[in-house]
Order: sequence, then structure tokens, then C-alpha cells
Amino acid sequence: MAKKLNRTFLSGKMNKTLDERLIPNGEYIDALNIRMGSTENSEAGVVENAKGNLQLTDIQFNGLSLSSSATTIGAIESDAHDSIFWMITDQSNSASVVTGKVDMIVSFNIKTGTLTYHVVSEDDGGGINTTLNFNPSYLITGINIIGDLLFFTDYYNQPRVINVKKSYLPPSGGLDQFTAESILVIKRPPESAPSFTLTNAPGQENFIKDRFICFSYRYRYADGEYSATSQWSAPAFVPDRFNLSPESYLNEGMSNVFNKAVITYDSGGDLVVGVDLLFKEADSGIIRVIEKLDKKTLGLINNSTYQYEFSNSKIYTILPESELLRLYDNVPLKAMAQTLMGNRLMYGQYSEGFPMLSI
Repeated sequence: MAKKLNRTFLSGKMNKTLDERLIPNGEYIDALNIRMGSTENSEAGVVENAKGNLQLTDIQFNGLSLSSSATTIGAIESDAHDSIFWMITDQSNSASVVTGKVDMIVSFNIKTGTLTYHVVSEDDGGGINTTLNFNPSYLITGINIIGDLLFFTDYYNQPRVINVKKSYLPPSGGLDQFTAESILVIKRPPESAPSFTLTNAPGQENFIKDRFICFSYRYRYADGEYSATSQWSAPAFVPDRFNLSPESYLNEGMSNVFNKAVITYDSGGDLVVGVDLLFKEADSGIIRVIEKLDKKTLGLINNSTYQYEFSNSKIYTILPESELLRLYDNVPLKAMAQTLMGNRLMYGQYSEGFPMLSI
């Protein structure tokens, strides 16, 4: 019966100069397809076999394997998902009858052995490029996973993100079923401040009687992402007639003659799932949420204007102070490097800003 031998390599050192009979304890001669796993409570590690050049799956498009020119341009492993994610571009795919190209983001679950096609891109509608627009000359140089969101950048396209738990429809009739905007890191904010009209509601308390209130709103996107806030409106305040008090020497007519504001806002595009109406007092930096409006529940149509009546006081949700200074999302046009610092996604070696055009 064969005897099982265990040997420790405390030095963790490969020694190819000595005869194998003279190798000291703690060193080894050669290693192939191994990896070191460490324990949580000590510095001790365990050397175990790792799979080498073993084909695990066959990636296909329209029932045919990818061509020999298919290239992996980026990859990352995720212990939280027990999966390996990688980006593939095939610039000579015979199954892509329109562009001759196909780009993919796929993953392989190492526990279940299943292959998942997260995003498949064949034609962005122009008949030349795919929506993913991968380029074999531009590798994915920055990639991070935050929860179920996979962020990546290649210094060729704008920084992008996908949800690895979301189903992105495959191409249909040779056309991609998602847009380039839907996978951008940056999210489109409202283009302008909401407008409003002031009126009176009989029998209601005048919450805006002595407050200079400004209105704004922001868009809510899928996966819990929010746009920057819109610009702020002018104060919703129309004073009464001048009335100087001889006792206090104050203008007691300086109060709002209206007690209700009807806010007009835009519902946003098809990627917007909700609208948050906001207000703040002119002399305060605290932003309060008037109402969270769900487009699907309320049946709001895309890119349409709607009205909301603001009158009474209630308990409002308060946004972080940083949202007041979030005039826009500072996402570059292109970035070579990407990393996480604290709870922020940060980019390096980037290009930003659009060229100034003469009219």
C-alpha cells in the first residue's frame, strides 16, 4: 500500500542549484500548477494543485464556436460570485452576418461549472460596430466588482458598468437589444430646474408663508443608482404688500401670499425608473426629499412633463450634505486606470472635457 507523504515548505523557496538529495527542509526543486492558500488565523499556508491548461467550456455565438481570432481583453475573478468574468472580442466571426464582429462578457461558475452569457453584442444599429465596441488593441486595464455591479474601462470607450445578475437580451435580427447609454457609468441628470406656479389651497396651512423654498429633482436608475440633481429653481415666494410696523420697524408684509406650489418636472428617458422631487430653503444647505415617484407604479410616460402639488409640511427624508455640491458626476470620457478608494470609484490617466467648437 502506498504511503502518503506530507512535507512542509516553511521557507517557500525554490532551489534548483542543489541535488535533490541535498535540498534542505523548507525548500523545493520544482512546482507546476500550484497555488498557495493561507489560513485566517496564522501565516501558515497550504500548497494545493491548480488547474492548468484545461479547457473548461466552449464559447459560441449563434450555435457556432468563436473564430481563432477571438481574444480575451480583460478578466477578473470574484469569490463572492464563485465565478470568473472575462471580456471577449471576435473581429472575424462568420456567424455575425452584419458586422462580422461579436463582443461578449461571460462568466464561468467554478462550483457549478456553468457558463453564463451576460452581454452579447453584434451590431449597434449602424452595421459597422458592436454596442460593446471592444477593440483587441485596447485591453481592459481597469476592472472592479462592487456587489453585483461590474465596472470596467479600456481607454477606448467611456467607463462602463453592467449588472451581473441582470439579463441583457441577446441580439435579435442582427441588432443589439441594449443601448450604449444603458451601460455607461455616468447617469444622465435632468437638463434644467423644475418650473412651478404658485396658487392658494383653501383651508390649508401655509407651509411656505415665511420660507424661501427652492425646488430641484433627480433621476433614479436601475440598481439603486442616482443622477446628480438638477439646477435649483428660484425661491417660491411672492410677498404681500409692503406693511411697515411702527412698533417693530419690520415689514410685516414680507410673507408669502400663496400656500401651494405646483411643480412641473420631466419624467426622463426609458432608463429612468423613478424621480425624486427635492426642496431646500434658500438659506440652508439641507436637501429634503418631497416625494419618491416610481414611474411604473404611477404609469409615467418617458420624456413627458408632469405636475406635483406641494403645500403641507410633513416629515421629509434628508439627503447627505455632499449632494448639495454634486453639480455633476465627474466621470471622464476615457480612463486608463480604475480603482476603489474608500467607497468611491476613482480613475487615473484619463481624458475629459469636450473640444471647444467655433460657431
